Amino acid sequence: MANQLPVKSLVRLNWVLSLMSSIVIFIFLLSIIGDLSAAVNRFFETLLFFSATSFTNLLLLKVFQHNKKSIGRLLPTIFYVLSFTASIIIGILTRLLFTIISTASWESKGFDEIWDYGPSVVAVIALNSLILVVQRLVIIQHERVQGEIENLQLKASASETKNLLLIQQVHPHFLFNSLTTIKSLYKVDAKQGESYLIHLANFLRVAISSNNTTTALIKDELKFCLDYLKMQEVRFGQALSFSIAIDQETAETRFLPYFALQPLVENVLKHNDLTENRPIHIQIEQQGDYLSISNNMQPRRYKEPSTGYGLSNLSERYLFMGSEDIRITSDNQYFTVTIRILDK
Repeated sequence: MANQLPVKSLVRLNWVLSLMSSIVIFIFLLSIIGDLSAAVNRFFETLLFFSATSFTNLLLLKVFQHNKKSIGRLLPTIFYVLSFTASIIIGILTRLLFTIISTASWESKGFDEIWDYGPSVVAVIALNSLILVVQRLVIIQHERVQGEIENLQLKASASETKNLLLIQQVHPHFLFNSLTTIKSLYKVDAKQGESYLIHLANFLRVAISSNNTTTALIKDELKFCLDYLKMQEVRFGQALSFSIAIDQETAETRFLPYFALQPLVENVLKHNDLTENRPIHIQIEQQGDYLSISNNMQPRRYKEPSTGYGLSNLSERYLFMGSEDIRITSDNQYFTVTIRILDK
């Protein structure tokens, strides 16, 4: 996920930043004062300060990560207070340590006068700011890359929607049921068989047509869904009923993701038992800016094979479009999927 902290990248960054900064300080001091021993001491002092400070910041980022969706952008004030406080303490301890190791006085000042060194504190704050900026740039870049990867995955999922639907609907099992139903109807009622055949032709025409759009008018989605429902109504008789309550103006002017309704309806038939004694009722109803697709629950003991196209795919497409995710509610009696109506 895009909001995960790139720990490995930050660890590598910390070591590289610490080493490069120490080398720069070493070369600078050696060229200015010409004292190899002092330059070496300052090299290790800088290395210790940068590595300790950068890894402390990384630890703080890990702590605060759990409460932030995007750790690279907005961090609480307390994070920066802790970071700069820790950097000042590390700077003081590092300087004291190398003062003791080198057996030299700290600019002829004692520990009790440490806070008189304003420039040293300012330098520590500046260096810690540099570390935070570089770490933040790495994190933001990581989030950007991860976000692009997720968008590409969602685009790939959206572009495969029609193919998935075609594989699902023109499945031999689906065609076998449809052709068997047509054969039976023509023997009993040729007019009803002709009606079923028209619905099947309309359904297959839309299912296999080439359409590059990601959304469709609600009225078109309803028409496609109704062709499917009419076929299933003929197949199951009084075991299946449905009702639709959508404002006409909404249906003609607003949108849904392409192929959003029919898979939800098919899932109802795929996962529930339906008989004339225990019928299934499917209700498609507008609720403000949402559509709810609900049914009474009668779970099957043995389920039909699934191609995997369904709720997860629809959820991914809504997220890809920048809309809120679908909502699923279920109890012992009803199963409901609520989806957002789109403006375009």
